[in-house]
Amino acid sequence: MYEVGKCRLREILKSKRMTQVKLAELTGISKQQINNYINRQHIVGVMGLGTLRTIAEALNLDSPYELYEMKRVARSPEEAASD
Repeated sequence: MYEVGKCRLREILKSKRMTQVKLAELTGISKQQINNYINRQHIVGVMGLGTLRTIAEALNLDSPYELYEMKRVARSPEEAASD
């Protein structure tokens, strides 16, 4: 099982040498909203799935899941037995 972690948009933009303004131009998402995603990176699920995919495509990511940290969560023996 996986748990969604923080948003990685800030570090991805930095690695691609892209500004928030440029991403806003490419996606049609306001610069203010992109800034909100970056500054609220600790809040899981801030982005909707459509937005997630739009941003991932604009950044040429292999998967929209790259925009968030994904952590593997150990399952209890009881949960595994119920499968």
